[in-house]
Amino acid sequence: MGALNSGTTPAAASMRKRLLGWILAPLMALMAFNAWVSYGNAVQAANEAYDRSLYLAARTLAEELSWQNGQLQLDVHKAAGYLFENHTGSRLFYKVTKPDGQALTGDASLPDVRAQTPSQVKYFALVQFDDGFFLHQPVRLAQLIHVMSAQGMPQPILRITVAETLEARQQLIRRILWDTLGSQGLLLWAAAGLVVWGVQRGIRPLESFRQQLAQKSGDDFSPVQAQALPRELRPLLATLNGYLERLGRLIEIRKRFLDNAAHQLRTPLTVLKTQLALAQRSTAPEQVHALIRAASQTTDDAVRLTEQLLALTRVEHAQEMHSPQRVDLLVLARQVTQEHASRAHQCGHDLGFESSLAPGAVCNVLGVPLLLHEALSNLVDNAIHHCTKGSHITVRVGLHWVEVQDNGPGIAQAHQAHVFERFYRAAAAGVSGSGLGLAIVHEIARQHAIQLQLRSPVHQGVGTIIRMAWPLPDAEPASVLVRP
Repeated sequence: MGALNSGTTPAAASMRKRLLGWILAPLMALMAFNAWVSYGNAVQAANEAYDRSLYLAARTLAEELSWQNGQLQLDVHKAAGYLFENHTGSRLFYKVTKPDGQALTGDASLPDVRAQTPSQVKYFALVQFDDGFFLHQPVRLAQLIHVMSAQGMPQPILRITVAETLEARQQLIRRILWDTLGSQGLLLWAAAGLVVWGVQRGIRPLESFRQQLAQKSGDDFSPVQAQALPRELRPLLATLNGYLERLGRLIEIRKRFLDNAAHQLRTPLTVLKTQLALAQRSTAPEQVHALIRAASQTTDDAVRLTEQLLALTRVEHAQEMHSPQRVDLLVLARQVTQEHASRAHQCGHDLGFESSLAPGAVCNVLGVPLLLHEALSNLVDNAIHHCTKGSHITVRVGLHWVEVQDNGPGIAQAHQAHVFERFYRAAAAGVSGSGLGLAIVHEIARQHAIQLQLRSPVHQGVGTIIRMAWPLPDAEPASVLVRP
């Protein structure tokens, strides 16, 4: 099972999950970032509130300091009364020192406030705040520079340091943070619910579109009509309908080929089987040789019919596989003439080439080179196949046209309107044919908007001219013109 699953492609996630992931994941990330910002704001708000209280505590201590009998005195009772009256639930510590750091009163081990830049100083320059550790716990420090006006005091400048533990601050921070995150969490859940609801409604037309596709039968290649499909998916619908149209056309071509092959090959194969059976039962050598020659001719006819069936099938969808480009008719006509010269000579015909253009002129037309070569080859092959021995066949090129002329028996007036139809045979008795050569030419002409012109007889009751003429600006659309 492991070896079997190793080569399989993992199933793609549903569009619903992808949309929800693309929308909700950024929302969650945004909420996390907002929580981090909210925490910083909560810390700042708590510090501003409690730093003010800490500053007032330092001011209270400064106001209760006095110089008596050559000693610094602190009225602890008044100071303690104020401090307890404004107690925030945290522990308070203090010390009073000289500028050189000598402790005068309070907890001498209390850390000092680190020197700060002017941009970090709050309230005014005589008080500074800092974070530190005291008695193995974090504290918030405030240091006030106090100048005493007592007479006889040798050093009137004092530093009053007050420290406060962080229990009350942290409690306030948590309360602010939870209040903020609670409201934002509810907002996020509401937004997520709206997103899920919106995604469900947004992809509902896709589900309807899927059901419409699932209801189509295997041979239904008609365009899908989805009026409620969002505008962003209209190009996808157009591409799908174009694909269905091409697929339906290819399926129809294949079906037509199979029907034609089954119908057209049945007769030569039956004749071939009969000829071989007669040859097996015959005891006369001359009759056996005649039957084998006839079987060989029947085989050649079946091969030619099969080749032309395949050629017609290729032509019917070749234009979708090849892009039109500029083709030089002079080069194309010379090439086709040279390719058929040997076969024409073997059949006793005189195959030639003529051009009505000026020397050195170039006659470019727009088309698929492979198809134009196939069309002109079929015209020449048709003339070689149906002309009597000793006929003259000419491939002639003019301005935006090419034609094939012969002096064969010609095409009767009654047949001229039908010779370009599939499997229509206008040949005289004893001349085999598949009835597909001119049908292939007609299909290529239709794809290229080429006008087919048929003229027969040409001179004194004999001869045929079939011309392929490319339309000039403001010309008529492609058609078949029959000229007597």
